[in-house]
Amino acid sequence: MERRVEKAACHEEDEQHADNDRNLVELGQHTHRTRDEQDSCNDEKNSQITDMPVHPWILHGRDMRRPRFMPLPQTRQIFARAESEPNFHFSTFGIYSGYPRKKARRPGSRMNENTLPQLPDELDIEKARLSNGMQVLLCRRPKLHRTCILLNVASGCRDERAPGTAHMLEHIIFRGSRSYPSLRLLSQAFEDHGADFNAYTAREVTSFDVSMPAESFDPVVKILGEVLSEPRLNGIAAERDIIREEILADYDADKSLINVDDLLVSLFYGDAGHPIAGDPDDLARITKQEVVEFFSAHYAAPNMLIVIAGPLGETGRILQTLEDAFRPLRTDFRPWPRREMPGIYLKALDSSPRPAPRLHVKRYDGATQSEILLGFLCPAPGWPGFAPLEMLVRVLDDGMASRLSRKLVEDLALVYDAEAFLSTTTETTLMQIRATCRHRRVPKVVEAIYDILGELAREEIAEDELARIKRRVVWEHTGLTDGMPQLAQWLSTMALQALPCDIRTRCSLLLGATAAQIRECAQALLRTQPHITAIVGDITDKLAQDIRGVMQDRLGTDIGLTLK
Repeated sequence: MERRVEKAACHEEDEQHADNDRNLVELGQHTHRTRDEQDSCNDEKNSQITDMPVHPWILHGRDMRRPRFMPLPQTRQIFARAESEPNFHFSTFGIYSGYPRKKARRPGSRMNENTLPQLPDELDIEKARLSNGMQVLLCRRPKLHRTCILLNVASGCRDERAPGTAHMLEHIIFRGSRSYPSLRLLSQAFEDHGADFNAYTAREVTSFDVSMPAESFDPVVKILGEVLSEPRLNGIAAERDIIREEILADYDADKSLINVDDLLVSLFYGDAGHPIAGDPDDLARITKQEVVEFFSAHYAAPNMLIVIAGPLGETGRILQTLEDAFRPLRTDFRPWPRREMPGIYLKALDSSPRPAPRLHVKRYDGATQSEILLGFLCPAPGWPGFAPLEMLVRVLDDGMASRLSRKLVEDLALVYDAEAFLSTTTETTLMQIRATCRHRRVPKVVEAIYDILGELAREEIAEDELARIKRRVVWEHTGLTDGMPQLAQWLSTMALQALPCDIRTRCSLLLGATAAQIRECAQALLRTQPHITAIVGDITDKLAQDIRGVMQDRLGTDIGLTLK
């Protein structure tokens, strides 16, 4: 009985709201109100609706605090049906049936395509330089519990005379210092303060990263300073065996390179692109004297950048701690000449005609699958087209809904995974697309990848697809501040590339890339940028010719083929 009375009351209220909205339709009036304005007018409800400014939308739902909007033409159709159909009821359309219905979002349904998340806040960054010349970048994140240090030495394998020397130094530098004469004692010193430490070598930089509880900052910095200024540099024989195990999977029984990433880089960069750790023969030739000479030449304070992120204290105190810890570092920096790239590719980046695209196949019958890597050489990160290039990479590979995965995985079921990514040096950016598949499928996979690039070169991507990628750009960069190691790594990368060390500025730069610019970037990759495709696998002569034919057809030019 009570429910029957409640329904009747609701029906009377619906009738009243219907009368009000009929008046509203005739006047074509509506407004957008803030939450506070909506709450303040809640008692007056619909008595003041007709005084609102004109807007081609109509409010529906009984609670002004939870407004819903319906296009005016659709509203007119609904009221027309209400007048002509005796049994018509507004609840059919979710109108006047209590609080507005909140429709469940279907899996895969999108946000408003034109809505971007709020840009992340500007980072609290300070820059300084110690008296010995070391650059310092501080990023304050006061609500966290751990501090992360990333110290970069701006020298890597391009700066060495004997291949593998920089990587060998990175290994043996942790084998002891003046106060901690062994790897075990040094490790224990870090770990007793709650610190984790690691290091890695790249082509133009060697990085040392340490994370620690905030209260352990001073003693950990002191230990790190001793490691970098007073290492014992012992244990080269032991590390030689360890590094050999590290690189063993990169070479076949004949000591030929079968790592497709290193292979592609060596094809583009020549002498500057030899494997970072060296090959097995290089390892056997490295001497302690060469390591000591490299350390003396490059591990100098003016050649270093230290990035510190976390709940930092007063700036003056932090800088004094750094001054005390790194005072013993050398201040006379005399770098060796860097290994040079082949001039044919550097000139091609300066508007010279590009070299003919190449297909390089390394036959390896010990693999169950073939590895495919397409490389396109572009200018250094500071060039105007870098933002559209990065957005193009995100169009290709920014999740399972992106172009590579949709075509290669979902539509054609040719591969388990595919990826696109960028790697940079001070002179170049190498855009790469990688996939792995059964040997006989390689021509189809290569064809599909070129087809994807061809589609992007012919047509601009849709507005909703670009908006989805831009939202993910904002979310990804906002998430950098959730982890100190990744934030410190990002800051050091930006600083070394002379790019803005601010997440908000970086987001704005990427969000400014247009669909037209992304299309032009795809056209440049296929038409003007130096291009090599490297494949490692059990590839027969016929398969190699099929792959070459696909490339010639899609690129419209002759393709150089190398079979090894």
